[in-house]
Amino acid sequence: MAAAVSTTLTFMVNGTQHQVSNPDPLMTLNEWLRSQRGLTGTKVMCGEGGCGCCVVMVTHPDPANRGTLSYAVNSCLCPLCSVDGWTITTVEGLGGQKAGFHPIQRRLADFNGSQCGYCSPGMVVNMYGLLSKNPQPSQQEVENHFDGHICRCTGYRPILDAMKSFAADADPEKGGCVDIEHLSKHLCPTTGEVCNGAAVNGVNGTHSLRCSQNGVSWYSPNTLGQLYSLLEQHSTSQDRYKLVCGNTAADGPATVETCHQACQLDPTSFCLDVN
Repeated sequence: MAAAVSTTLTFMVNGTQHQVSNPDPLMTLNEWLRSQRGLTGTKVMCGEGGCGCCVVMVTHPDPANRGTLSYAVNSCLCPLCSVDGWTITTVEGLGGQKAGFHPIQRRLADFNGSQCGYCSPGMVVNMYGLLSKNPQPSQQEVENHFDGHICRCTGYRPILDAMKSFAADADPEKGGCVDIEHLSKHLCPTTGEVCNGAAVNGVNGTHSLRCSQNGVSWYSPNTLGQLYSLLEQHSTSQDRYKLVCGNTAADGPATVETCHQACQLDPTSFCLDVN
């Protein structure tokens, strides 16, 4: 039976399900979070995945092991169309002044690791992503995990001291590891347990995605057969196409004025999501 084709994105953000009909293939996840949901704790600066202030954590189905994968991504490079079936956690989803701060946020403050605060959300979510994958990292693993983050005013020592305090080999008097149960405050609305991101479209995925705006079409095939069929359909035409897997090949901005255009997908006739 052929998989159903949908024009609607379905995904979770901070425990709430969202649907976007015929999304713009040129819109990034960062732009949608900030402009459509008002989640401006997720920052944007370099537009090329080099500074880390835009980081969010994602969980999505992993067809290889029929489970899920969780990791931090640069939302300024992540196309909105690629998040179908994903669960996304932003810094607002971890904690705040009204709901109470997350242990990582409190630890960063206790170590005086924030000055202007612009890089802090990305630092916090990046650490959350690491602990979600590896609850007991070494101090070296923590340091390595921050190689894509830039701080312009605080200095890296207090930030790394705060994050390394979660390591398994850290001085117990400076902090210590956090129980995995305390990492997430969001419960799955279906099971009532900590959300693992598998319930939006099912672990194996239930449909492929097609959408088109501004002269650009987006296809998310969920089988090799669908991918080959799409390539064959367009192989004899003059259409330009782009295989998208993370979108880290996007050109970086030359100036601040071109940041918005540069962080988007290159204008092509159609994009094929091969994540």
